[in-house]
Amino acid sequence: MIPSAVLAGLEPYRERIGQAAGFLTVAQYLAGWFICTAIRRKGTSAGVSPLRFIGGCGLSILQVQYSQKLQAPALVWTGIFTLIFSLLYSVWFWWYTPTNLRGPFFRLAAGTTAVTAGLCAYGAQDNSPEVMYRLGMVLTALALGFIALPLAQLRTIIRAKSSAGLPLPAILASTGATILWLLYGLLINNTFIVVQKAIAMVLCTVQLSLFIIYPASASTGERKKTQ
Repeated sequence: MIPSAVLAGLEPYRERIGQAAGFLTVAQYLAGWFICTAIRRKGTSAGVSPLRFIGGCGLSILQVQYSQKLQAPALVWTGIFTLIFSLLYSVWFWWYTPTNLRGPFFRLAAGTTAVTAGLCAYGAQDNSPEVMYRLGMVLTALALGFIALPLAQLRTIIRAKSSAGLPLPAILASTGATILWLLYGLLINNTFIVVQKAIAMVLCTVQLSLFIIYPASASTGERKKTQ
């Protein structure tokens, strides 16, 4: 994938690369503020899914635990920051959710808490290769699902022929972070991080291609002409 000579030359900068990747990952989570702002303007969270926020809490906790086992400081502090943001966003979502509509929020929170607690308990057993392998598999699946969340709007984007609903800044930050984490994974020789980020690169490429195929500006222009 990357010549060994290049990786050897980048080895002294491994932690800096990890820190840069962590910064972009945190920047990706900042995109949640735009969702929170939209909720505040509407005065309600009705019609918005809390999955990104609550799921982000569980994923961040698992990433911190796994990163501690890897002894990868850059991954640990990144997970801590993303957990803080996810918790703040979740509280914001709950605050703007009408009392009679909080049932699904609490059910999702309870389910996420139960699954996260179970996986943490399993991971706390030891650092054996078997435990690390299984945790790595679970984290890979969850992380990829989280990255692919914007693609849930794919049908709407195709119908409207507009990518206006996609968070471009978040996707750009995710793409940059993915590239750097892929490089970091190669430098620390972690197969799960490499595989996870290689697949994530495909997902990011698909999302970025939607902005070319269905440009938001073109769709806006067409709507103005028809008015």
